[in-house]
Amino acid sequence: MTCYTRWVYHGRPASGPPQPGETTPKPRAKATRIIPAFCGHGHRLNAANLRYTPAGVRYCRACRYVTEKTYTERRFTYRHQGHDVIPTRDGRRYCRTCTRGDHDVDEMVVERTASGDRPARVTAAELETAVVQLRLYGLTYELIAARTGCSLRHAWWICERNGLTQQRGAGRGLSREQQAA
Repeated sequence: MTCYTRWVYHGRPASGPPQPGETTPKPRAKATRIIPAFCGHGHRLNAANLRYTPAGVRYCRACRYVTEKTYTERRFTYRHQGHDVIPTRDGRRYCRTCTRGDHDVDEMVVERTASGDRPARVTAAELETAVVQLRLYGLTYELIAARTGCSLRHAWWICERNGLTQQRGAGRGLSREQQAA
């Protein structure tokens, strides 16, 4: 019996399809490769740490984790360069500039908010800028809250976060002993 597919594979030679046994046998499978005990960075390659790609290439899971983490850190640093970045409780970094929208403050919205004509859409950064601006003018929290359309507590909180609050008696020239009396 002849093999038609091999005859087609070889370009349909005029001699016809090869007779059984005339073709070379399939190459034998390569010898199994021994998996090393450790990766190049010293991590143990056991069942929990050794993984394979869909193409069959093995890799160290710990090395992949380190590589992805450094890549993510580099990308975060590049994207938030010059921003107000603070650490969170779990150790991650948090960009307050992007969250509040500090990089995209519209000065006209700030001026309208500070004058008492608050637009329908005001970002947190624009509201904060208007509150700080009014506090620096010397207005009280009640007036700031009335002009900007936020609550009294929110106006105070923004000023507290930016270091614009004063304790009672501070700024009047009284020492702590005089304030206590």
